[in-house]
Order: sequence, then structure tokens, then C-alpha cells
Amino acid sequence: MNWYRIISAFLIACLLSSCAALKPTRDLTVTPVERTAQVRNLLSTLKTQNEALVNFKGIGNITIRQNGLTQFDQRVAWIGERPVKFSIAVLISGYPAVKLAADGRWLYYLEVQGQESLFRKMATSDPDLKKLIWIPISISDVIALLSGRIPLPEFDSIEFIQEISNQQFALVLTDSWWGIQQKIFYDATLSRIQKVEVYHRSGSLRYRAEVQNTQQVGGFEVPQRLRLSNDDGIDFLLDIHRYWVNVEVPPEVFVLTPPK
Repeated sequence: MNWYRIISAFLIACLLSSCAALKPTRDLTVTPVERTAQVRNLLSTLKTQNEALVNFKGIGNITIRQNGLTQFDQRVAWIGERPVKFSIAVLISGYPAVKLAADGRWLYYLEVQGQESLFRKMATSDPDLKKLIWIPISISDVIALLSGRIPLPEFDSIEFIQEISNQQFALVLTDSWWGIQQKIFYDATLSRIQKVEVYHRSGSLRYRAEVQNTQQVGGFEVPQRLRLSNDDGIDFLLDIHRYWVNVEVPPEVFVLTPPK
């Protein structure tokens, strides 16, 4: 499959969806109640993890497979800034042939093939990237994961579950209107997150995220290999070769303009 077609279809289809409006936070219900203190400590750790990491940039390689067959395998460079500013370039022979950027108000896309170019600009605060990587993950969630954080939705109840078979623990975040929002799986020591599952309102899996390797950069623990997948056979893998934290990032980095 031609990867230019994949990316072009993303823009032409204009499948851009903003995150649902956040509701005011309500009192949190914890089940079982005897786990309340422990659960609140885990949530506090999630919310404060890498709190001082404001922005980052990196170079690596993206591989996308569908049912085990490679559809996309290219080198990329990116810059991200919390909560929703992001810029990524697909590098062909070291040249940025495709660029995608978001500044919290607009999504920009620029593709260059020889003398031909394609430019798009669309109003959206937090795009859904399903048509780009075939997994419906928002830019804000991507930024959170790349900065070594767990994206947290609005929720009003949380359940602490222990999987007896493999000694795995999970936090199940639920919203009274939405249902199960997210599951966060821990190892037996509750010291490391193994994976995160995010759900649609229908209850089906939206995406699964696993940080398979981490690295220490500037005092922060950040991903070295990030895997996203779903139940439709899509497997997205990002191998990070170089990573910088809290760098100088001029605002124009997140804005693209048509070629002259």
C-alpha cells in the first residue's frame, strides 16, 4: 500500500474529531473502599509523573502493521508540547517529505512529491489520528504518552481489580454517563504500568498502549519504544532513537504554511 495514499486519505477524508467536552469533576467513588488510600496514591503518582516535562523532541522510526503485514516503515522527527501542540515530519532520504502540525486551534498538513505539493489547514483543537495511523488516538494522548505520562480522562468512579491468574492489578476508570473509560494495568508490585486500554462509549476497545522500553533523559523517565494496537489487527510501533526534553520551541514550529 502506498504510504502517500494513506496520509493523503487522512486529509481528504477530514476525519477530525475533538475530544468530548470535559464535565465538572464530581466526588470520586473507589471500589473496594478499603483500597481508597492506595488508589488515591496511585492516581496522585499518575497525575504528577513528569509534571515538569513541558515539551520534547525526538527522532525515530514508525512501523505500522495490519494483521502482521507491514504497511508503513519510515524514519520520523517530531516536537511536542503539552497539552495539544505537535509537529511531525516523515523523512525520506533525510528530507521532510510529509509534515503534520497542530497548534491547539488548527491542524496543518504539507506533502511534497517532486514539484507537486499538497497543503491543508483545518480547524480542530485535538485531532483524532485514525486516518493517519489507523488507530483512533488523539494528539493530546500521543503527547502524554511520549512525555512519559498516562492520559487520564474525566471519571467519577474507579475500581481496583486483581487478576489472580497472573498477579496483575488494574485500575478501571468509569464515568456515569460514558461507562468504562480506561483500564490501567500494573505489575504485581504496583510499581510499573504494563499497558493502558482506552474504550469507546460503546464499550469496544479504542486503543491499547504499551511502553515496552524506557530511558532516562534529563532526569525524566520517557519511552524508548511505544506500541499502540487495537482489536482490528492494527499494530503501531515507534522506536525512539534520540530524545530531548524541555527544549527551546518557537510557536511557529507548530504552524505550517503552503510552499511558495
